[in-house]
Amino acid sequence: MTSRLAARTAPILLLLAPLLAILAARLATHSDIAARHPRTAAILFLWIAADALALALIAKAPRNRPGLRALLGAIAAGCIVATLAAAAPVRAALLDMQGVVIAMALTVAAYLGWSFVLATRAFLATRSVEAAASEVLPAKLVQFAAHESAMMRMALFSWRARPHVPEGARGFAYHRVINPMIGVFLVLQVIEIVVVDLLVSHWSERAAWVLLALGIWGFLFLVALMKAFRLYPVLLREDGVQVRAGTAIDLFVPFDAIAEIEPTISHAETQQKAVLNAAILSHPNVVLRLSRPLEYRPLFGKSRQVHRVAFRLDESAPFLEALSQRI
Repeated sequence: MTSRLAARTAPILLLLAPLLAILAARLATHSDIAARHPRTAAILFLWIAADALALALIAKAPRNRPGLRALLGAIAAGCIVATLAAAAPVRAALLDMQGVVIAMALTVAAYLGWSFVLATRAFLATRSVEAAASEVLPAKLVQFAAHESAMMRMALFSWRARPHVPEGARGFAYHRVINPMIGVFLVLQVIEIVVVDLLVSHWSERAAWVLLALGIWGFLFLVALMKAFRLYPVLLREDGVQVRAGTAIDLFVPFDAIAEIEPTISHAETQQKAVLNAAILSHPNVVLRLSRPLEYRPLFGKSRQVHRVAFRLDESAPFLEALSQRI
């Protein structure tokens, strides 16, 4: 039990530790001691920022051996953080040290130049902006940004788009069960945006604008969810079943990997790691037991092996009948 808890908390600690160290160092730059000795405080803050990010990178790297470019990027990020986050007197002292400024500039330029070359190669090979950006920024961050950008485009546009059903496939909807509940959340989101903006604006206009932006983002995200549930139905293809839940879940299950169709599944079973539960805000009415495990790679997080796939359809009977004829 203790080892499992440690395994789960280790990634979180690796993320929080450098952030807390940098935050503590930043607060220290606002102290009276830092004001009396700004040059020393600037060097210490620069060292802590670069060292914290570099050590976190080393701890997360396979066999604790990160690549040279990744290590250079961590140090460059530390240089940028130290310059932007320090208190004004400490920042002025840092920028007044020409040798340190030149060293920081060369570090950042070396990382950006190296990354630009790799990004150009990746773009020419794949014609993918996401692949090119992943050479400069963390891949998960780029993936997250690309997903959020796609969701915002879906929320603002795609009003007349048809469900994504390729030729030769048959789509089965599930949005009529989910979208009414999402609609309730939308109404609550609008109420929250108005109430929070009115309350917070009396305290801080800047904070009110920030919370308003977050509220609008949340509203658009829910709109995109509703659209995604409609535009990406579960597919019965010629070679298998493509289980989808909007843009959040996408798993292809070949017919030869389906052992049987199970009549039901308990709520406790849907929580197991070996079960992929694609029923959003509802209980599954279709359960597929697999003859062999399939690897499921979520949008975010680690991949895992699944032995059963559960999802919910608006009308499960036609799907089960068509599937029974294929397996």
